[in-house]
Amino acid sequence: MKRDIRIADLCAGSGMKAAGLITVPGTSYELPLTIINGVEDGKIFLVSAGVHGCEYPGIQATVELARELDPCAVSGAVIFVHAVNAPGFFGRRAYVCPADEESKNFNHISPGNRNGTTAERVSAFFFTEIVPQCDLHLDIHSGDIVEDLEEFIAVCNSPDPKVVEYCTEIARHTSFTHRINSRGRTELYNASAIDCNVPGLLFERGGAGRVKRHEIDRDKADIISICRYIGILEGEPVDNTAAQIFYPRHHWGEAGHTGLFYRFVKTGDEIKKGQKLGEIRDFFGNLLEEIFAEFDGRVKIANNTLGISAGDDTFMYGSTR
Repeated sequence: MKRDIRIADLCAGSGMKAAGLITVPGTSYELPLTIINGVEDGKIFLVSAGVHGCEYPGIQATVELARELDPCAVSGAVIFVHAVNAPGFFGRRAYVCPADEESKNFNHISPGNRNGTTAERVSAFFFTEIVPQCDLHLDIHSGDIVEDLEEFIAVCNSPDPKVVEYCTEIARHTSFTHRINSRGRTELYNASAIDCNVPGLLFERGGAGRVKRHEIDRDKADIISICRYIGILEGEPVDNTAAQIFYPRHHWGEAGHTGLFYRFVKTGDEIKKGQKLGEIRDFFGNLLEEIFAEFDGRVKIANNTLGISAGDDTFMYGSTR
């Protein structure tokens, strides 16, 4: 008989579904999870959302799919972590976890520290008790409440070229038009690949604190397509190989000053090297900083707030060459 899948006190037997809140040891922090354990053997697919609490489409997509998927139709298993940062979700806090003593960002602390702050302990639990059980990890994001975003899919920064190739093939079987390869280290999907040898992918779709039905539905459809591609569900996956555009180069910009942020481009705009993208001024109109494009490319993420702090993201743009 196919084995049970257990995470802390939550257990799903063969052909069963289990859902509930699990408490991270050493904390009062609760993670909302659903385990869908199929009847037949197969891969275990981890889908996490809500690392940043105001990135809504992926959270709702996991809530709906967890209810809709029938364990009897599953080979292997799907594990949904509906909101890694539930306190940020309920507190409507961009980026950080308000339950953490130092208000840390989960994307900056992976794979965590079991003796650290609350967020670090949650991260350590995630990477010792959940990720190692899995064969693939998808982390779903959007632009946060302060960001406009043009959607894209990202492949993990694995040191193993075969993992990158495998994730690239999976990415091609989603509806995303644009794809990048991550250069990061601590984001959840990168930590899964680097620290746990579990291939990782990132969805970026939606943003600015909006909940749009078509974005939720597209997240759901792409999760289903991945499930089909890796054999968890029957049916033909999307094949977007011919249409998907790869951006081998991308740049994340950060504000060097605290002040009023004025942007002169929007997501989806094509930009040229040396083009002025934005500027930061103080309350009296004095210029503090100008932001120029470092190369030709396309704007994928743009801060949408008037107030900005030093270190905040300004623009992310990519280039196809």
